[in-house]
Amino acid sequence: MKKIILYIFISFFLYQKKIYALDEKLLNQLQNYLNQLNNISSQFIQSTSTGLHETGKILLSKPGKLRIEYKKKNKLLIIADGKWLHYYDIDINEIQSVIIEKSPAWILLKKNINLKKDFNISKLEENTGKITLTINDRNIETIEKVELIFSKNPIKLRKWVITDTQEIETTVALLNILKKKNFKPKTFELIKN
Repeated sequence: MKKIILYIFISFFLYQKKIYALDEKLLNQLQNYLNQLNNISSQFIQSTSTGLHETGKILLSKPGKLRIEYKKKNKLLIIADGKWLHYYDIDINEIQSVIIEKSPAWILLKKNINLKKDFNISKLEENTGKITLTINDRNIETIEKVELIFSKNPIKLRKWVITDTQEIETTVALLNILKKKNFKPKTFELIKN
């Protein structure tokens, strides 16, 4: 009986070690992909668990540069200038700003990401055709978790889901990601009316 229990324990331990090694390999693949994700543009569809839907365009350049333009109905412009992430409400000419490192955008904007050292990874899940990486980080203000969802073969970022501290989920699905050589310098500057 003791031999059977020992065998089960050793088998379980070896199985867990094998899963951890696979996760480590997959985590490194995701990290390499995110570190190479630079100078891109993409159309996007954004939806929230409260029923709001928006579309627009996102431009990203590392380190720290981001521009999110919503289509006509939404008068919001989001700009990351390398240090600050600005939310500019065009209708009322008001800006709210946060240090990039305290926003969920930092996950995509950091120049050299080390997923294990830079963020708290709570889950890495591999399903048919997709990989989900869940990050919880106390440094990201008002956010409970960020899920990055990748296609599996090849690995490509397809969408992210941000859950705030009020349990509202915002999903951003990327469409037609294009690689750019570079952007005009003023692309990532906040120019008010």
